[in-house]
Amino acid sequence: MIRPADLKDEDIWNILSASREGELEKVKQLISRRPELVHFVYNYTPPIHFAVREGHLDIVRFLLDLGADPTYRTYPFQDSLLTMAQDRGHHEIAEHLLEILSLRFPIMEGLAGFLDAARNGDLARVQSELERNPNLARVSNDTGDTALHQAAAGGHLQIVTALLDAGAHADAVRADGVRPINCALDQGDGKSALLAGVLLERGAAYNIYLAAVLGDGVYVRDALLRDSALSNFEDTSHRRPISAAARRNDLGMVKLLLDHGADPSLPEEGAPLGQALWTAVYQKQHDMAKLLLEHGANPNTAPESSGSVLLHAQKDPELLRMLLKYGAQDNSGDLDSFQRLVSDNALADVERLLIEHPELSRQASAFWGEGILSEPANQGNREMLELLLRHDARVPDVSKWGRYYYFKHDEISALLLQNGMNPNHMNWHHVTLLHDMAQEGDLRKARLLLDYGADINAVDEEYRSTPLGFAARWGQREMVALLLARGADPNKSGAPWATPLAWAQKKGHSDIEADLRRAGAR
Repeated sequence: MIRPADLKDEDIWNILSASREGELEKVKQLISRRPELVHFVYNYTPPIHFAVREGHLDIVRFLLDLGADPTYRTYPFQDSLLTMAQDRGHHEIAEHLLEILSLRFPIMEGLAGFLDAARNGDLARVQSELERNPNLARVSNDTGDTALHQAAAGGHLQIVTALLDAGAHADAVRADGVRPINCALDQGDGKSALLAGVLLERGAAYNIYLAAVLGDGVYVRDALLRDSALSNFEDTSHRRPISAAARRNDLGMVKLLLDHGADPSLPEEGAPLGQALWTAVYQKQHDMAKLLLEHGANPNTAPESSGSVLLHAQKDPELLRMLLKYGAQDNSGDLDSFQRLVSDNALADVERLLIEHPELSRQASAFWGEGILSEPANQGNREMLELLLRHDARVPDVSKWGRYYYFKHDEISALLLQNGMNPNHMNWHHVTLLHDMAQEGDLRKARLLLDYGADINAVDEEYRSTPLGFAARWGQREMVALLLARGADPNKSGAPWATPLAWAQKKGHSDIEADLRRAGAR
């Protein structure tokens, strides 16, 4: 495991490392001094991730007893802890997790195919499976996800109806608090209200948050007249009516909620200091932003991975002045100011600063430690990239989100490789870009990496697998063919359970299994 350059908290690094290495006494010592470390995450990764991954049952039990989340899913691959344990043959850990999770959810193992069918709109398969086993409508996977959640998220009315007719619980609550009606409304398209209506008719509970999402002003007004405390109601999805009203640009409803005592700075999902003000600023709703600030909205709110309100107000002088007046903290130093200019594509200003301060192009901490080239690469801004490259900016060999920043666009990917980007660029778990492209099934970018010399048989730390193993695990048959044709070793892995053939067998990809056997896989 590579220590990321931006991980400055020594205790967080130590507990992640100790959980990985199986050092129970060290884990206990660290947590006795800082109990919050049980829940700390770096790059969405908590200590229990490593304890389960490496098979340390004693640490897994200890962390779970202290409140570690058994429904955590890995980033970015979204494996549950149970899946992680089962894939690696950590049977005692898997049994312990299943025992805990079964107390919360009606778990049925092997449900992934049925959930996929519901999400993808495969009505024939859903109906066939329900005829065989109607109980499929009522069960969930190990994080509480049901077929009804998936069908609602996919906008598939016929499947939603079929599942409800078979006995699906209209208000099943997933581990993250999300109900099927939340999944339906989050789509924000023409089907959302229709799907929500069906779910409400079949038993989903209505509340003031949902009313705010749907613009049901009469319900919101009547609810507040009955109980003004409902202005701060928190939905099971951990969202509040004032943020829903702000998203709809409904100034009248926002004012009504504030007049009845809504606190716009209460924590919400992904927004510990409130979401409403950020939404108003992001949508350039000046009157709403002013109203929220007058009612105590925290001017420094910065929802996860979304940037601060101050950042989003930079191009709007009126909003910027307003936020600073109400106490927004502008802590930007020279590097932050430079990053802002890069993000804004201010070519002349960036070049002037680079001439005056050439070290700015080589700051390892730029853009959350991803490098100064990451943001223009993400934006597909070739002009800015070429300017920075001329001033010796380079892509770091390790980043957290390289696949999403540096390798988001085909043309930009090629430009960066042409200018010295390491074709074996990886994240802190040794997952290379070729692993990522194999998992995604992106043939064009995989060929590009191979043409520039990417290691076709590199083994990562998360899955102990080569890119071929990733392709086999995620059912990318064309990618399997490409990698085999380019010389991938069909038997290479970092563990017996992680060979390409083992992944194809475990995940039920019989066609890939046959291809691998023909290529000599054992």
